[in-house]
Amino acid sequence: MKNMSTKRHIVHGALAGVMGTVVMTVPILTSQRLHLLHTPPPVEISANVARRTWLLPDRSHRAFPIVWIGAHLGYGATCGIVYRLVRRFLPRSRPLAGLVFGLGVWAVNYLGVVPALRLYPWPADDSRPRQIVMIVAHGIFGVTIAKSTSFLEKANHHASQ
Repeated sequence: MKNMSTKRHIVHGALAGVMGTVVMTVPILTSQRLHLLHTPPPVEISANVARRTWLLPDRSHRAFPIVWIGAHLGYGATCGIVYRLVRRFLPRSRPLAGLVFGLGVWAVNYLGVVPALRLYPWPADDSRPRQIVMIVAHGIFGVTIAKSTSFLEKANHHASQ
């Protein structure tokens, strides 16, 4: 039965990550419309991967929007699974745990991994409004993952009774 529980945790984490990604994308795209940022980071990162590898179509290709959205959702799903794995190390409060996790995802990626891979500028080279938008969006991402995971656990519990 533990195997079934592990699979359920993985699925719940992935679904929560996708939900978090969808919700966080709203303030990112809204900020773009308000001219607080020009190119959303998931688009820029995917375009830079495409420019350096054969893995993704070029940004001008008609399939590129599907690719960057798919990559963004896939990364979010993966983060949701990671949240399930590290949840016990986070604060007891679900919203606070989600906030800490989301800000941690932002910090690891935007203060380290993505600039080190030259896929996105270092914070000192990025615009302040875009940094703020992305910090807020990742906070929303984490809280949404935490709330979605809780919802999915409760729904699963009720369905199994």
